[in-house]
Amino acid sequence: MTTAKQAVHVRLDTTITDDGDTQTETVQVTGEVIGSGMKRMIRFTETNDQNESIDTVIMVSEDKVTLKRTGAIHMSQQFIENKKTESHYQHPLMRFRMETYTDAIDYIYSDTDQDLSLKMRYRTVINGAGERTHTLKLNIKGDKNG
Repeated sequence: MTTAKQAVHVRLDTTITDDGDTQTETVQVTGEVIGSGMKRMIRFTETNDQNESIDTVIMVSEDKVTLKRTGAIHMSQQFIENKKTESHYQHPLMRFRMETYTDAIDYIYSDTDQDLSLKMRYRTVINGAGERTHTLKLNIKGDKNG
């Protein structure tokens, strides 16, 4: 069991349903994982449709998940099962207040390698208007060849 950085393959699938309209997005990149057992920090960089970089850090622990994004957008969001949390989402054009209600967090990890799976279902209300339903699926696979 190691706490050193390890290069990993990251697949992040997100689905957002807003007033009957569903959007899906998949990100597949190389990233890194630091930590072992239940506590992990996953870092990766993605590029949006405008070719701007977004750095993402996801910290997973026993009782919560924290998602931080910087670059083209800025946000720090906490997910605690069956709890409401509040945060802000900074887009280049404006800043939004976001309330998050986390319905479920399913986290599967290995004590012997960096492979992990995280699935979250949650709802958001942005600037006090309309509820959106989200599903986030994160799959991490370590590079078995070194």
